Amino acid sequence: MSRLLKQQQALLPAPAHEIAEQMAEAGYKVTQPRLAVLRAAVALDKAFTVHELEQWLLQRNESPGIASIFRTVKLLCDLELFQRIHGLEDCHRYSISGGHAHHLICVSCGALQSFDNCGLRDLITTLEQQTGYHINDHVLELFGRCPRCLAV
Repeated sequence: MSRLLKQQQALLPAPAHEIAEQMAEAGYKVTQPRLAVLRAAVALDKAFTVHELEQWLLQRNESPGIASIFRTVKLLCDLELFQRIHGLEDCHRYSISGGHAHHLICVSCGALQSFDNCGLRDLITTLEQQTGYHINDHVLELFGRCPRCLAV
């Protein structure tokens, strides 16, 4: 564990600390800007955009700058610690990765619900047989309004 991570351990929410440890184990430096992005991601507790991370950090005078935030989010996606969620309006959202998952995303408030079984296994097998492709991954994201937004 890095010296900075040890110093910050008591100040970091547990999920942010776990991600920082995984980043360090993968050989990447744990820096203040990266820890700030992790704190923001954990605090937002929903699917978030880079600009939402920046706003959260600006409100607390902790923003390392939009370029650093983008670089950190890209690194965390590359390490599969964040998951990129394709948006409807050319704006990607991100979530803390819990492994392979699919998402229901509220278009009103950004609430995110993950689910595992997408029911595509049979379709994938059929497509492989019909096309000769070997399909090794897929993405399923569904957009709508969550129960809380529907009630308003």
